[in-house]
Amino acid sequence: MHAADLNRVVYYSKDDLAGSSHLTKGESILRSSTKSNYTDINDVLELYNIKKYIDNDLFLNSWTPEDIIAFKQKVNEFGKIVGQFMSTIDDNNVLQQYSLTVREYIDSFWELVNNQAIFKRISKVNFSTILTDEPHLIYTILTHRSIVDQYNSELKTFLLTYPKSAEILLSIYEVKQEFRTKQKYLPKSLTIEDKETIISNYLESSNVNLNYVGLIQNIRNKTDFKVSDKIRLKAKRLQKLETEQFFSENNGMKYGVSISFIDNATKIKDGYMDNLVANYSYSLDYIKQHNDNYSLFENFKILFEYLDIQNRITLVSKRGQMGVMEMLMGVHSQNEYRVGIVFQLSEMTSQAQIVAYDKVVSDLNKSLEDILHYVYTSKFQEIYGYADNAHLSIPSATNSFFEKVRLLAPEFESVLKQFKLFVEDGYIDFELLQISSSPSAIKDIPSLNQKKYIYFNEDNEIIVGCANLFFSDQTGLSYVEPFQNKNYASFFDLLENEVVYFDNYEDYQKPKIDYLIEKGFISIDEKGVIQITNPERLIILKDLYFNEVASFHHYPINFQEEVNRMAADNIVFFESTLFSKPEQSYLNYFLNKSEFTNGLDLRNSYLHGTQAKPDEVQKHQYAYFTYLRLLFMTLLKIEDDLLISQETTPNLN
Repeated sequence: MHAADLNRVVYYSKDDLAGSSHLTKGESILRSSTKSNYTDINDVLELYNIKKYIDNDLFLNSWTPEDIIAFKQKVNEFGKIVGQFMSTIDDNNVLQQYSLTVREYIDSFWELVNNQAIFKRISKVNFSTILTDEPHLIYTILTHRSIVDQYNSELKTFLLTYPKSAEILLSIYEVKQEFRTKQKYLPKSLTIEDKETIISNYLESSNVNLNYVGLIQNIRNKTDFKVSDKIRLKAKRLQKLETEQFFSENNGMKYGVSISFIDNATKIKDGYMDNLVANYSYSLDYIKQHNDNYSLFENFKILFEYLDIQNRITLVSKRGQMGVMEMLMGVHSQNEYRVGIVFQLSEMTSQAQIVAYDKVVSDLNKSLEDILHYVYTSKFQEIYGYADNAHLSIPSATNSFFEKVRLLAPEFESVLKQFKLFVEDGYIDFELLQISSSPSAIKDIPSLNQKKYIYFNEDNEIIVGCANLFFSDQTGLSYVEPFQNKNYASFFDLLENEVVYFDNYEDYQKPKIDYLIEKGFISIDEKGVIQITNPERLIILKDLYFNEVASFHHYPINFQEEVNRMAADNIVFFESTLFSKPEQSYLNYFLNKSEFTNGLDLRNSYLHGTQAKPDEVQKHQYAYFTYLRLLFMTLLKIEDDLLISQETTPNLN
């Protein structure tokens, strides 16, 4: 057992916010005379940690340039002291020296063992003894490649029996790391079969973490890490069993959706929350008064708001919709489509909307399928001059849901291919379409319009940092007297609504303000008031920050001009596709597993016959209405593309 010593200097990382307090602790050591002989390993490791601060150019603001020069020379001496002391560690004294090492310096100890090749002087027996006594040490050991190579066989034996080895494997191959973590290395003798055995044994153990069980179901196989379908099924069944047991024992948070269509409504649409249940109501009179097929089609935008004012699909999962706790809790695959409560509620809502709307439309002696067919094969030609041979087959009302999905799935792909040919050639050549049997990737469906979508240049670290300062709710810049009680979500919201003086801020907050001034986003007027220097640019950045994409042609001309300047400044870039990147990901999540391991894979399951059995009606009903939703969204997106092209090229017809 290693004792703790919180009064010693510890180096964590260059970005660690506690660095200044540790440097303050170490200042007396830097200013004092160096000992001629060190006997305490912790004194030596403290010198090593102090040296790492200075080597990474981390200094106290109170230090003069002369201090810094002197300290840099001083830590060179520290390096020699550390090297000399560690050279005395061998198999005879390693157990004793390691037992004396305080908890805060365990990582430093093994870092030096690795970097100075001390492991060559430590027997495999003593190494195994240390690891057996402290199994959790494995997480540190695996970050040092040379140590892993030296004790290859011992580490393999350990991992095959360690209860948490499966979680280690998943953290290496599958888990998305939210923070910077050190790379882990595995012993080369650990085979693919060994890794699969570790995963299988974990699922049969008595102490499994459901977060990791969920990852196992959707592992993306790699050349050196694979699991069989039997293990995936084992994980799926275990998660279902454990989840059902959890909810039977605990009254967790419950939320839901209520959809109603009412007569004599005062609004065409309304909504409110009641005990985490979203209640939406729609005017039945409005629908009956506008009951032609095209108006019924447009209700997916007007009433159900599948698209926003820029004709972006609103149902996509957005990082900004997830709270901090949702982002940090649990483990997540680097290849999964991240969803939170907002997304889940949105999906429940949109599914309930289309199922209920189907009944309303049926009472009007119409069908959703007929509406889709009419809009795609007739209305688009009439309004926008779309191809007059556009084709869409629809299932019969007598078909089962199982049959309907299998009929509609290829028609969805056909619509995408038809539009792709129309963009490329100006017409649809069905003979050419039939020759190309492979499906078109969602990302490859082009747009008729140049500069269709605007994206944030994530490589521009300065702009990313400035955007976070303006729009994140974690910067603290919105929390300032005398506006603290108004709970503004961001610095931008505060500036948009209040007259804010620079002197309102505390000294510790002002460096962030100074940074935004330096980068030209804000200025201080003669009265000391903070002013936004370029409102259009900031509004565009806000749009991109929260929506992850913007539609160039839906901006007014002055904003388009500003976007062009931002592109010239390497702040944004353009792409021209039918669907934006967030929309592509949303569709891929439902249709396939090309992008995400947790995708529903509706397309492939029905194409290859791996869907639910025909008598599992509820599952097929869900799949069918999901396909209908995606097809309505797709036609709305095609209409947007045709409309933009018509407005920017008047002679399209």
